[in-house]
Amino acid sequence: MDPSFMSAPASEIRQSVPRRRFAATGRVRSGCLTCKTRKKKCDERYTPDGSCCQTCARLSLVCERVPLRKVVPKRPSDEPPSRSPSLSLSPSSSDSGGDDQANEVSSPSNTRINPNGFITLFSLENASPERILLKYYIERLASLCSILQEGSNEFRNVLLPMAIDDTSLLYALFAYASVHLHTTAPAPQISPLTKLKFQTEAARGLSEAIRLNNVSQSTIACALICSTAEVVSGDTTRWFIHLQGAGHLLNQQGGPEQLRRTSDGLFLLRNFAYHDILAALSTGGRPRISGVYWVEDGPISADCLMGVAHELLGHISEICFFIADANDSEVSTDIFPEGLLTRGETLAQKLKTQTLNLRTTLTSTELGILLHHAEAFRYAGLLHLYRFLRRFSGATYGHRIAECVEGIIAHVSQVPLSFHCEVGLVFPLFMAGIADVDEGTKAYIRTRLDNIYSWTRFEHITRIKELLEALWAAGRTDWENLLRDLGWKISMA
Repeated sequence: MDPSFMSAPASEIRQSVPRRRFAATGRVRSGCLTCKTRKKKCDERYTPDGSCCQTCARLSLVCERVPLRKVVPKRPSDEPPSRSPSLSLSPSSSDSGGDDQANEVSSPSNTRINPNGFITLFSLENASPERILLKYYIERLASLCSILQEGSNEFRNVLLPMAIDDTSLLYALFAYASVHLHTTAPAPQISPLTKLKFQTEAARGLSEAIRLNNVSQSTIACALICSTAEVVSGDTTRWFIHLQGAGHLLNQQGGPEQLRRTSDGLFLLRNFAYHDILAALSTGGRPRISGVYWVEDGPISADCLMGVAHELLGHISEICFFIADANDSEVSTDIFPEGLLTRGETLAQKLKTQTLNLRTTLTSTELGILLHHAEAFRYAGLLHLYRFLRRFSGATYGHRIAECVEGIIAHVSQVPLSFHCEVGLVFPLFMAGIADVDEGTKAYIRTRLDNIYSWTRFEHITRIKELLEALWAAGRTDWENLLRDLGWKISMA
C-alpha cells in the first residue's frame, strides 16, 4: 500500500470518495415527451432554437415537448350562486395527458354532482324532476294527507328525516308526489317513465332490505307510502298488496311492542292501523293486529289520520273481527243467530258508549270539528255492524240503520267545506250512501264527495263514487257483492 495514501489527512480522503447523488423530488417531471415515452432521461440540452434536445437530435427523433399553458383568471360568472349550499363536489376527471399535466379548476358547468343522498337535491340549479317533486310534496301533498288544520304534520316531520337516510323511502315519496302531481298540475319534466323509475327504485329498495334482513322503520314507511300512492291513483288491487307487505314488515321489525318505543314508531303504527282497519272493513277480512295497539297510556293526542277517534277505530276493528269470524263459522248463522245477536249487541253498546279521552292543544273550533268527525265514524261503524245483524232481525235493525244515516249526515254537515278534516269523511259518507236513502241524501253525499275530490284530487274517491252510483242505479245495497263482481278492493281511507 502506498505510504503517502496512509499519511493523507482524513478530510482529503473524504473529498476524494465520489458521492452518490439521490433525487430529492423522486420522479423527474421535466424534459421532452419523446424521452419520457422511451423511458430515458432527457439531457434537457436543447438546440439554440430550443426545438430539440441533443439526445433526440443524435438519434434523429422528433422531439415533442409539452405546450405552454396560460392561466385563465376565474370570472365571477363561474362562481356558484350564493343561494345554493356549499357541497362537496367531485370534478370530472380526465386522462388525456402525462403525469406532468396540471388539473384545471372545475366550474359548475363541468362539475359532476354525486346523486347519493338527500341534500344534493337542493344544489341543482335547474328544476330537476326530483326537486319539483320534493317541493310539491312538502308544500302541497303532505298537508293533504292530514285532517288537522293546525299542529304538527308527521308526513313532513317524520317521513322526510327518515328519507335522508333511506333512499328507497325517498323514491317512494317521489313516486307518491308524481302520481298526485299528474292529476293536479302536470309538469313536462314528470313523464310516465319518470314516475315508473321512482316506483321501480322504491320497490328495489324494499326488496333489497328484505333480502338482506335489514328492515327498519323507514322500510315500513316506504311500504305504507307505496300503498297510499296506489290508493290516490285510483288503483283497486296493488294498494292492498303493499299494505299487506307493510304488515309483514311491521311484524319482522318486532311488532307494536318494538315500534311503540319511539314517537316515529307510534306514528307508523297509527298510519298502518288506520289503513289496515278500513281495508279489513271494505274487503270483509280481519285486521292484522287486534286491539288499540297504536296509542299510549293516558290521554290521547289528536292524530293527523284518526283525529280524536282512536278508541272508536279500535271498536270498529273488533267489529271487523266479529263479522269475519261469523262469516267463516262452520255453524249456520241462520239456525243459531242468538249468540251472534248477543255478541253484536255487546259490540254496539261498547261503540255507542265509548268516551273520547283527549289531550290536545288545538283551538276550540278545530277540536269541535274533529269531534264531529269522530262521531261520524262512530255512526258509520254502527251502521256497518247493524247491516250485518239485519240478516237475522230485519225489523229490529232497519230503523237503527236509518238513525245511523241521520247521525252521519248531521255530523258531516257540521264540517266546513274544504276544511282539512273533510278529507277524513270518505268512510262515513260511503257508509251512509250504501243504505237505502232518499234522493236528497244521495245528492248531498254526491256533492260532498265531489267537493272533497275537487281540492284533493284523490282518485280513490272517484272509485267510491262510481261504486255508489252503480248501487243507486241498480237499486242495490249489497256493495260487498258488487265489489266481488268487479274484482275491486277499494280503500275508504
